[in-house]
Amino acid sequence: MLKSKDVTQASILDIHGAFVRRIDLSGASLRGANMTKVDAANAIFRGADFEGARLNGAILRGADLTGAKNLTLDQLSHAIIDSKTVLPAYIDREQLEFLATGK
Repeated sequence: MLKSKDVTQASILDIHGAFVRRIDLSGASLRGANMTKVDAANAIFRGADFEGARLNGAILRGADLTGAKNLTLDQLSHAIIDSKTVLPAYIDREQLEFLATGK
């Protein structure tokens, strides 16, 4: 029988390396999710919770992150974004570019 702790650990999303372009994960809990090297180009993450999510090498070109929660500059600096990526209002694109490139 699973205990509540086991259920919590089992429910962490692991989609590393997956091809999920144009998927709509608005409002999803992506807490602790392993999204390493995921291809989520043009995906919709409006209001999704990214607390502790791993985005190393995640392709977020053209993704809509409007209202995303708990998304940090550090997480995004390890992802691949472009000018069409819609960032949450609290993320400064210039600061992110500086962090990612050091320039």
